[in-house]
Amino acid sequence: MKLHMKGYILQLLAEGDALWDNDIAHRALQEYGKPEDDYWTGSVRAILADLYSGGLVQTPEDTLDEATGKVHFRYVITEFGRQRMADTGLLDTEPKETTP
Repeated sequence: MKLHMKGYILQLLAEGDALWDNDIAHRALQEYGKPEDDYWTGSVRAILADLYSGGLVQTPEDTLDEATGKVHFRYVITEFGRQRMADTGLLDTEPKETTP
């Protein structure tokens, strides 16, 4: 069973650097086998807005796409977001064992 899309997006952001919303949408829709149309891209943007309003992610940068007139946001996970992921089991907080 696959992780819900919101959890996947949080894990994606927890893995590394900030990502632009269109890159997050592209990766998520590929992962879940959904078409990259207005409906599904809008669904990912709605998830990102929900995560933002909950304080799990923040947007350190935005830009206007002059061709479409849409504002795009770059997202990063917050420390609160990481803590909530750990609380719900989405983020492994146990130190990894290393072999000598």
